Amino acid sequence: MKLSGLDEILHELTTREDFLYGGYSAAGCVLSKQLDAYKIVDDSTDTPYKELKEVVWEGIGLINFVFLPHFDSDHPESSDIDKEIEYCKQNNLPYKTLRDGEVLIIP
Repeated sequence: MKLSGLDEILHELTTREDFLYGGYSAAGCVLSKQLDAYKIVDDSTDTPYKELKEVVWEGIGLINFVFLPHFDSDHPESSDIDKEIEYCKQNNLPYKTLRDGEVLIIP
């Protein structure tokens, strides 16, 4: 999203009344202000983009909490979500969990 400029486009689109963003898993995570809580589950060095020399820890910032998908779900990463919750608590980061199949609507 950073390499393509989509992060900036999303910021511009949020001013429109007809803007709708939908996604699953990481598509919601990137909306957070910071992404460092996700290093517990995801390998930050796993990238197909050779142009990106540094790990991007700054999220798009459209939501003011850490979005934690796959909570208490039948998903391979579900067991690690508790570790992310603990990380958020220890670092005073607001967070919201979502089980697979649930939907979060932010007006």
